[in-house]
Amino acid sequence: MRKVVHFEIPADDVARAKGFYGSIFGWQLDEVPGLDYTIVRTVDVDERQMPTEAGAINGGLMSRTPNVPSSPVLTIDVE
Repeated sequence: MRKVVHFEIPADDVARAKGFYGSIFGWQLDEVPGLDYTIVRTVDVDERQMPTEAGAINGGLMSRTPNVPSSPVLTIDVE
């Protein structure tokens, strides 16, 4: 069975969304310099930036724009 391996959450107010997800779920949120994108870590990662816990996934948070889907996006591993 193929698995969900990444998620992305668009937000109208990224600072507010970061405050919410960080405080409610304890996620680590790291801004990517030069991009309107925040890496979301739900668990620690290894040297390849892969989750260290089996079955866990990490994701991203970005501003909702006309070029970004209006709802969360799930990425599924395929061959």
